[in-house]
Amino acid sequence: MQEHSHCRHRFTETDGPAVFRTIDGIEVNVAGSLFQKCTTCGHFDFPVDTREAIESSLKENRKNTNESKQIYINLVETF
Repeated sequence: MQEHSHCRHRFTETDGPAVFRTIDGIEVNVAGSLFQKCTTCGHFDFPVDTREAIESSLKENRKNTNESKQIYINLVETF
């Protein structure tokens, strides 16, 4: 468990899936990525590459008004 200085909450490392809803109502389901979850409020803290994938998918979803308000992201590491 780690404590982050920016919010003073304790985070645990988790490997998913992470499911959350954005402010504009899009449900995001992320699998296959390690992330940190706040033990108090449930806030997710993703690595930079995962955050970029989420932001890219959200941007694409918001452009297409006919799209479903759900996004499924499955991140797989290749060696």
